[in-house]
Amino acid sequence: MNEDVNSNKMRAKTLVELFPGIHLRKLQRLLGTSFSTTRYHVDHLLREGEIVSERERGYTRLYPSGFEQGDRRIYAGLQNKSARSILHALISSRLLGKAELAEATQLSRSTIATQLEVLELLNLVEELESHGGQPAYRIIDGGRVALILSALEKNPLSVATDNFIDLWGDL
Repeated sequence: MNEDVNSNKMRAKTLVELFPGIHLRKLQRLLGTSFSTTRYHVDHLLREGEIVSERERGYTRLYPSGFEQGDRRIYAGLQNKSARSILHALISSRLLGKAELAEATQLSRSTIATQLEVLELLNLVEELESHGGQPAYRIIDGGRVALILSALEKNPLSVATDNFIDLWGDL
């Protein structure tokens, strides 16, 4: 096998391990290869059982082999930076309404509402009634959420990618 081809295949596997739930297009961008080249390597890794894939909302998400089904859904949902920002705000404050979350995260209320729905479906956040009768939200299992966020954000490539995407959006 060509050394360059093997190198790209191993880079693809490593990126899937670093970014559980990464979708094919993001993997392609990070590899810096054509879509067909990326697909070629992913197909080989899938056949060899080194990674697994799952279709979700129009995306093919990739996971390391042996990654549990419940964790797949959570990591896929937390690929979204807005969802992670909401969780960070809730970890810090314990119980917040939508307006307070919007202020704490600098996200629009519509983004807050959308991401809260996703986080509730993933059983990471629950809605409660606050003192004023308005809905407020809290994290269900703070230790587990902190561990997952830590795993996602300690990855220097993830931080660099998010910062690059933010910078690219500002241009």
